[in-house]
Amino acid sequence: MEIYSVDRVIIATPNIDDTMDQFTELLGLSFGDLMEPTTQTATGEQPVANRLSPSGIELVTPKSDDGQVAQFIERNGAGLYAVSLRVADLDAAVKELEQKDVEPVGRYESADFDEVFYHPKHFGGAFVILAEYDAPHPAETAAE
Repeated sequence: MEIYSVDRVIIATPNIDDTMDQFTELLGLSFGDLMEPTTQTATGEQPVANRLSPSGIELVTPKSDDGQVAQFIERNGAGLYAVSLRVADLDAAVKELEQKDVEPVGRYESADFDEVFYHPKHFGGAFVILAEYDAPHPAETAAE
């Protein structure tokens, strides 16, 4: 599996605007427009809202009280939720992990990029996302 880079670091928060303001005021980071994707997982649809910084920080907040992000925040509080890695060939990466008995728990597909999600039990407690897209990430250029 060829991993190009860390795509982004995802922070779960119950209040995306307050967290964005903290990162902006304290670190000078800027964030793109609010996006509201829905991911398909083994437990159903997972609606969230997120904002992406060109620096690779993504803030995510749940849009329902019973989703995975909401459960994470309830169990752990706000904080590091996932790490996304950009891979050269997502289908090949998925097959390679399946051969190692690591099955994905969800997938997000769009015209511009694809992502596959893996449970933290396989990666030392870190939720891992593998992503394939042409650089820069489509979310970075959506507001242009």
